[in-house]
Order: sequence, then C-alpha cells, then structure tokens
Amino acid sequence: METTAIACEKDLMDRIAELKILKSQQESIISEQFKDLKDSLNIGTILKESVAHIAADSETRNDLVKIAATTGTKYVIEKVLGSNNSIKRFLGSMLAEKVSNTFIGKMISKL
Repeated sequence: METTAIACEKDLMDRIAELKILKSQQESIISEQFKDLKDSLNIGTILKESVAHIAADSETRNDLVKIAATTGTKYVIEKVLGSNNSIKRFLGSMLAEKVSNTFIGKMISKL
C-alpha cells in the first residue's frame, strides 16, 4: 500500500473516499470468490461434474445405465413379489428378474 503525505483536510477526505472505494471493490471480489468456492464444494456440483466426466465415455455410460436399471428392477421385484416369503414367490421373482434383465439389455443396446 502506498503512503502519501496529506497536507490538508480536503486531501484527507479525498484519500478516505479513495480507500472506501478500494475497500468496496475488494469486498465484492472476495465475496464473488467465496461464492465460487462455496458452489464448487457443493456435493451436488461435485457429483454432477464427476458424472459428466464419467459419462463422456459411451461404454461407461451404458454400463452405468445397466447397473441403475438392474438395481431398480431388483428393488421393484423385491417389493412387489417379496422373494423372501415363500419358494413360489422366490422362483417368480427370479423369473421376473431374468425376463426384465433381458428386456433391459435389449433396450440399452439401442442407446
């Protein structure tokens, strides 16, 4: 910071006004930088950027879609058929899972 000799009250008031303007500018820059930092540390933004990097590869994207579809299908089958309740339901859920995996595979291969 530069030091200047102040000769009169008018010079002092001018210098104070300059410093207030400088302070305001610096505060706005710091505020903007803090907002950018806060946004970059947001978990949603981190996940979004990570998925964007992963999804650039089409093979990886297809694998992720298959995993998500299979997991979702297994969850729905488990909730609807309740595979742990009886042998009949267990076999029905296995059959439904195989059929749905075949269907999902065909749908994903079209992507």
